[in-house]
Amino acid sequence: MTKYEVISSDIRKKIQNGTYGVNTKLPTEPELGDQYQVSRITIKKAIDQLVSEGLVIKRRGAGTFVKGLPEQEGRLPSQANGLFNTLDKSRIKSEVVLFEIVPAQETVAAKLSIQPDDFVYHIIRYRHGEPDWRTLDFCYMPILLIPGLKKDHLYRSIYEYIERDLGFRIQSAHRVITARRPDEYDRQYLGLTDSDPVLSIEQVGYLDNGTPFEYSTQHHIGDHYEFKTVSIR
Repeated sequence: MTKYEVISSDIRKKIQNGTYGVNTKLPTEPELGDQYQVSRITIKKAIDQLVSEGLVIKRRGAGTFVKGLPEQEGRLPSQANGLFNTLDKSRIKSEVVLFEIVPAQETVAAKLSIQPDDFVYHIIRYRHGEPDWRTLDFCYMPILLIPGLKKDHLYRSIYEYIERDLGFRIQSAHRVITARRPDEYDRQYLGLTDSDPVLSIEQVGYLDNGTPFEYSTQHHIGDHYEFKTVSIR
């Protein structure tokens, strides 16, 4: 890794373990430059990397702060586990609709920071659990980064395989939420009609070194999902 990537990785770990708690102000760029014995430009690139990952925010005239909600304390909770955190994982069932290896199209390659036609896993899963929770998961992962993924892993947690078996650490996820009309998969697996809404959650997941490892889209029944957020100006 470059110097700024090493520094951003170290600060990221300190955010994870609570050294820098939520809403904590980071040391100034000159202070960080002295701490890591690098130039201010290198520190700026490291902080900009963390800003792009959504971990810190720059406030003009005030400094750089760890992002989070006011009621959070200490550790920054993992954002990559997403929708399944509130469910009893032992009661979630997965059905593999499609599992294949394909060349990455340009859109997928751009999301995963790989070259077009690099090989990726293309996965479609139908997941369901209590209480009447159902979702379709469309996912792409680069083979070179996530080797050895087998169909058996898809019936459990792919994230557990990535962290436990491959030794990576999943850090964050960037999401875009939109409403759309159902497609043929939504009609078949979610039982929707053409007039029913689908909540589509597009996600790019990142490892703790900033590498994107997953580009996925989850389809949820529109009136079965509640999204809460806090906006800070």
